[in-house]
Amino acid sequence: MLKYEEKLHFDKYYNKLKSNSFPHKVINLAWGIIGYALLFYFVKYILTFIPDFQPWSNFKTWFTLGGVRYIKSDLVYFICGIILTCYGTIRLSKITVQNHSVRNEKDSAPKELLVKGYYAKVRHPMYGTFIILQAGFMLSLRSFVGMIIALIVLIFQYGNAVIEEKKQLIPIFGEKYRLYVKNVNRILLTKSEIIAFALATLLSVVGFAF
Repeated sequence: MLKYEEKLHFDKYYNKLKSNSFPHKVINLAWGIIGYALLFYFVKYILTFIPDFQPWSNFKTWFTLGGVRYIKSDLVYFICGIILTCYGTIRLSKITVQNHSVRNEKDSAPKELLVKGYYAKVRHPMYGTFIILQAGFMLSLRSFVGMIIALIVLIFQYGNAVIEEKKQLIPIFGEKYRLYVKNVNRILLTKSEIIAFALATLLSVVGFAF
């Protein structure tokens, strides 16, 4: 997560994470849910202008909002998306704190290789978190186009992880990182996270028949 931390200004967010009190965290959570709902509606609205296949589309319309048709299954997809977003956000904050615990304050270079916490389960938990947030949102839209974009997100983040290992992490940590790769063979997601995504995708695929 070396280049992404620079581009996304994680230093600024890290300082906020350290200073936020419980009321601030509750307020941020509320704003996050509101923001998710608005984004959910906006993207659903955009998808009405694009040729798309939607699983479970033969069910009766529950209600229509601004030209967007909703069925009761959309509520399930929406709730799953909210859960994934909350889980991903909490995970992102914890990984950010963990990353900064080994950062050199002068040049932001890692002082040591992280092998504990999230890094004991997967080698690139930050990229995995982006998959949870980005691909999870796209899957929550109940859309074939969303599923394709989720697949693209997965491939993109996997590519980022592989490139970072070859171009940055192995040159920095050498044999120590190669040993770490042997001990931690999962790159992005844990076994339970992979199963959850597989079940969500399977559920949508089955829905195309109904």
